Amino acid sequence: MTQYICPSCGSKYFMTSKTREKIIFQVTDGRSVEFVEMTTEEINNIVIDAHNICCGACSWQGSLDEVVESHRD
Repeated sequence: MTQYICPSCGSKYFMTSKTREKIIFQVTDGRSVEFVEMTTEEINNIVIDAHNICCGACSWQGSLDEVVESHRD
C-alpha cells in the first residue's frame, strides 16, 4: 500500500482544519483518504476539501495533490 506524507515534515497524519473540528486522516493509494478512528456512519457524512488540508504535526497547509509518496519500508 502506498502511503503519502507531508512534504514539509514527513508526517503521515493530516487534518481537515486547524481551527474547526479536527478530523484526522491518512492519504493512501491513489491519494484516497483513510479516516483514523471513525465509524462508517461518521465517515459517510464527511466532505474533505481536497484543496485545503493541514498536516497533523507541523504548520503545513496545502492540497492533496501536494502530499508526497513515502519511500520508507
